[in-house]
Amino acid sequence: MSRTQRKQRQKFQLLIRTFVLVCLVLAGIIYEQNQEAEADGRLHPSTSGSELRFSGMALRLDPQGLYIHANGSHKPLGFTQAYIEPTRGYIVVRRDRADSVVSIIAEPDETLTKRGITIGASGGGTVTHLFVYQNGVQLNMADPVDYAKTAGVFSNIWMTIISQSR
Repeated sequence: MSRTQRKQRQKFQLLIRTFVLVCLVLAGIIYEQNQEAEADGRLHPSTSGSELRFSGMALRLDPQGLYIHANGSHKPLGFTQAYIEPTRGYIVVRRDRADSVVSIIAEPDETLTKRGITIGASGGGTVTHLFVYQNGVQLNMADPVDYAKTAGVFSNIWMTIISQSR
């Protein structure tokens, strides 16, 4: 192959690479625009009344163990079970319905807040996982040392799930 032919071949390869790169960039832009359009198409107007379901509870982190707290001042609605996942150390809560979640709120009470505890919720429907953090570091609630950082006779995680039938 002559020197001229090699240069022409290199130019052609550069042209092809540039063309492929431009096509990929354009495909990415078009894909992103379609994703945004689809997301906008899935937004729903506000709703109220019988279309919404509310589940709520105080989850007590007692020194003797975690439980759904119920008494004359605390009335849990819609939650059926709470336990600590033994291998990964997050809290599992179960509800009595498998509908679509609109919003999940998991909030530490004042007892936990002053200890630097925050909660992150994931999931919904019938099962929600609660991840517990102290000053930004995830706690393993299955570890007695980490559980003790949250435990107390008045330590509660307030939890609310707003959902809607599918």
